[in-house]
Formats: sequence, structure tokens, C-alpha cells
Amino acid sequence: MNKINSSETLPFKKFGFDGEKYLRLQKEKILDRISNFGGGRLYLEIGGKFMSDMHAARVLPGFNAESKRLIFTSLKDQAEVLFCVRAKDIIENRQLSNQETDFKTYVRHMMRNIETNIGIRPHLVINAIDVEYMFDVVLEFEKEFQRKNYRVRERYKINGYPFNVDNVLSEDGFGKDDHIPLTKNLILVTGAASDSGKMSTCLGQIYLDHEIEVKSGYAKYETFPIWNLPLNHPVNLAYEAATADIGDFNQMDELHKKAYKIDSVNYNRDIEAFPIVMSIAKKIVTHKNYMVKYQSPTDMGINCAGFALTNDEVVSIASLQEIQRRKARYEQMIARKEGKQERVTRCEELEAKCLDYCKAKKYNVDLVLY
Repeated sequence: MNKINSSETLPFKKFGFDGEKYLRLQKEKILDRISNFGGGRLYLEIGGKFMSDMHAARVLPGFNAESKRLIFTSLKDQAEVLFCVRAKDIIENRQLSNQETDFKTYVRHMMRNIETNIGIRPHLVINAIDVEYMFDVVLEFEKEFQRKNYRVRERYKINGYPFNVDNVLSEDGFGKDDHIPLTKNLILVTGAASDSGKMSTCLGQIYLDHEIEVKSGYAKYETFPIWNLPLNHPVNLAYEAATADIGDFNQMDELHKKAYKIDSVNYNRDIEAFPIVMSIAKKIVTHKNYMVKYQSPTDMGINCAGFALTNDEVVSIASLQEIQRRKARYEQMIARKEGKQERVTRCEELEAKCLDYCKAKKYNVDLVLY
């Protein structure tokens, strides 16, 4: 099994995914979701990396790794970008790249890439600022980006966020934050890494928008897990392998099943976040706002990948091979004394489930894909 870097793709000769159909469906769904907010503003949180998805290109042969970039570029005339960072990551100089680049340089590189490749100059949003804790470090970070003509906005730490809804929705909560002045109807919300405050930024903006009677709402751009594939489908198992280092796992979306009598797969963090999002949203927006109609985490997402599959055997074998690559990568990390055995063990469990699926379908696990 090839041991490749997670940022690489493979030269597939067999395909199981219609990349062009996916681009069309995903873009149509985004535009449809915008229209549901009555000419208002959609804050679209971007799950995963902002412009490319090499993992998707490896488990869905035929998927264009640049799909997000292509979709966002086609929508750039009606879109703006909020790039989120967490104050704590600034203070601790969080390491996010293999080159040990400092956090500030990494953020500047990512924002420059967005401007170069999408054609939109992002706003920089600094989240969870604690003015009593090393605020001077955060302020210097902010000033450096301002000197480079970036628009920088401040958002502050909220005691009890997100569970103390009354405090969150007050002058001591979202009311303290900068209301970011925006003019477009699609706001793409991304960040430097996980836990950068993307969802909080979206909800805070919706709160401040509605104070000045601007209609707005929230959705999330997703690729994995693929909601309309089985929980133990190899594609969804491969997603769990890819996130074994951060402990993500897939679950059945029981709220979707209850509302629509349809099986749906989501992942633990979105399932945990959904009741929080809705408890906040229902106190912000009017009963006519489309967000109030969300019955499940699946409703909250925009994910058309499952409608573009063309060959289940090909994507299943590609996903099995990806799990095996992830396992090898985690083993290499252990050899360098950088990893944990539990990640390898998790991949072994996922590999076994994947093999069981392929065996039940009578798929050729030795199929040559490239």
C-alpha cells in the first residue's frame, strides 16, 4: 500500500464519482439555501479545508480536489469571506504546519491564498478575546494585519458560552462584539484550524444583523460523512480514519430519522452542536426565518456528494485503501514517538468493518484503481 502525504492525490484509472454533477448540485443547493432567507444573508460555515479536499479526491475517484475553489470562485461576485482565528492560538503560537511555521505567518499565507485563488480579500476575525489575558499580544497581531490593509474584527470571550443562552444573547455576550459590516448575501466562514470560532462568528453576526432588521441565517458546507450512505459504508469509515487523531466519529442522526423517517449519518460534533445552535437561533430570529425549519443536523448541512456516486465498488475499494494508508501513517508517527497506539487500533477496527462491507457486496478488494 502506498504511503502518501495527506495533501497528495492519486492517478486513478477507474472512477466512481461524477465530479461535474457534484459541482452543479452543490452550487445549486447553496443558491437555493440563500433564496430561502428571503433575499437576506447566508452565513455558510465551511467544514474542512477551504479550497481543496485531497481526502475526498482519494476516496471518491472522480472528485475534483479543487471543487470548493471552483464553486466559491463562481460565486465570488455575491460572496465575502470571514477568516476566523482564536485569540488563544495567537498567544500560544499554535503550530499548524509540518514546516513549523509560526501561527501568524501561517494565517497570512492562508488568507493570501484565498485572495489569490478565489478573488475575495477576507476579513480577519479574532475570536474569544480575553482582555485580561495577554491582550497586548493579540493587539500586536491585529495591528500587523491592519498594516497590510486587512480588515480586522474583534469578538470577545463570553462567560458560559454556549450553554448560558441568556448571557450569550445580551450586551455582555454577542452584544460586545464588533458587528462586521457586510454587503453581500453569501458569507463564507472559514478559519485557520479547528476550534477557531466559526460557528460562534456566524451566530453572533446573525444576532447583530437581526438587531438592525437584516435577515440572515446559518448553514454548513459539508462533504463528510456522506449523510445518505450507510453508517458503515467504506467512504464514511474512511472519514473516521482521517479524523482518528482528533477523536471524531460518525453517528446516526436520530432527529432526522424522527422528522422524515429517513436514515441519515452525521458526525458527533455537529450532532452535539445542533441543539445549541437551535436554542440560540430560535431566540434571535423570527418564526418566519428558514433556520427555524431545521429539524436535524442534516438539515443544517449542505452536502450533495452522495448524489454523485457512480460506482460503489470503486469508491469502497478506494476508501479501504485510504484507511490502510492512514493506519500506516499513524504507525510511522508512533515510530517517531509522535503518535498514539489508539489511532492505529481505531484504523484496524475501521479496516475490518470496511472489509466486511466489501465481502458482503462481493467486491474485489484487490481491484487495481491506478
